[in-house]
Amino acid sequence: MYCFYKIKFTKSSFDLNDDYDRFSDLDKEKIADMESESFFDYEEDGVYTLFTIAKPTEVERYLSVLSENLVIFELTDLSKDILKSNFDFNSEVGPKISLINSMKFSFFVDDLDDWIYNNLDIDTILDRISQVGLDSLTKVEKEFLENNYNL
Repeated sequence: MYCFYKIKFTKSSFDLNDDYDRFSDLDKEKIADMESESFFDYEEDGVYTLFTIAKPTEVERYLSVLSENLVIFELTDLSKDILKSNFDFNSEVGPKISLINSMKFSFFVDDLDDWIYNNLDIDTILDRISQVGLDSLTKVEKEFLENNYNL
C-alpha cells in the first residue's frame, strides 16, 4: 500500500546536494533506486520540503540512508489526515507555486487525487458527511460516491 508523506529538511536543496555528494556510492544507489508513485518538492526560506506518494518500505529505506549520513529531516505521514480532509495540500502548497513548478504541481495534484480516490471507503465518506454535510464534500469524495454508490 502506498502512503502520502511529507519530508521536511532543515537545509536548502543546494546544501542537501552537498551532503549527497559525500554519500557512499552504495547510499547514492539506494536513493536512486527509491520507487515513488509521485512526488512534489519546493524550497522556501532555505528549507527544502518533499511530498511523496510511496510505499512505507521505500520511505524507510530512503530515510535510513539520510539518518546514517546525519541528514536532519522531519517525516510526517499525512495519509489519514488527507483522506479525512484534515490536511489541505492545495492550501498549504498552492501559495508556493511558481511558473517554474506549476506543471509539476498540477501533475502531482492529479496523482494525489487518484491516490485519495483509491484509498477512500464508505465509512470515511459517511464520517465526512456527518461533519460537514453532503454539499461540502470534496470533488474526489463526491466522485467516489457517484461511481460506487450511485448517489
